[in-house]
Amino acid sequence: MIEQLQKSAVQVINGNGGGSGIVWDSNGTIVTNAHVLRGRSVRVVDADDNIAPARIVRQDRESDLAVLETALRPKAAEIAPAASLTPGQIVIAIGNPHGRTGAVTMGMIHALGPLNFGPRHTWIQSDIHLAPGNSGGMLATADGKVVGINTMIFHGLGLAIPASEANAFVQGETDRVLLGVRMIPVPEGLVVIGIERGSLAERVHVLIGDVLRCTAQELRELLAEVKTNGSADIPVLRGGQKKALRVYLTQEARAA
Repeated sequence: MIEQLQKSAVQVINGNGGGSGIVWDSNGTIVTNAHVLRGRSVRVVDADDNIAPARIVRQDRESDLAVLETALRPKAAEIAPAASLTPGQIVIAIGNPHGRTGAVTMGMIHALGPLNFGPRHTWIQSDIHLAPGNSGGMLATADGKVVGINTMIFHGLGLAIPASEANAFVQGETDRVLLGVRMIPVPEGLVVIGIERGSLAERVHVLIGDVLRCTAQELRELLAEVKTNGSADIPVLRGGQKKALRVYLTQEARAA
């Protein structure tokens, strides 16, 4: 089973770094994390050490997902929803930590659910040991089904994006409004440290250094309100002054 999973794992080489990727289908579609991609030139290496260039089809820094396309045709992984996972269940990670290709580690599911940072509603949380190079790699069940994309370590836990969310991203679908920012938590809220070009945040004039005066969960609820009602006011601290930034799906924002 491990050998079969390894056949569906690739190494992603990009710029001065890289990570892991998952062969999503038989058409050469690769799923990885957006933060793995640091430059324009991307190559993938399959389990047989075949190397080929890859084209970035889609990437989103906020959801931290990216889709690549390559001429290589490795064996596609078997994808399964994470909804059936339960705490205590054994899971396996396969990736390229520190450049060691096809490395395997095992752990146990702790929980499925949100954490108080970032825009994501659900993380697969496990005690699996991840290291640089595992990002974008597979999290699989003991029967060989891929249920998540390993993404980061948070307070000692390995966090993975559910495969169902990644699959929707591959299909170009999303049920969320994406602001398109990178944030870190501070006592006052969430400070913006990066803005994606062409994103909703850029269009409504969010600035680097703005502090969104809300928790990650409250931001998710505000963005859901944008999707439902067409707009929402996000409380912002800018230059020591409190403002309400109106976020629209189709119109410019205004700060009051």
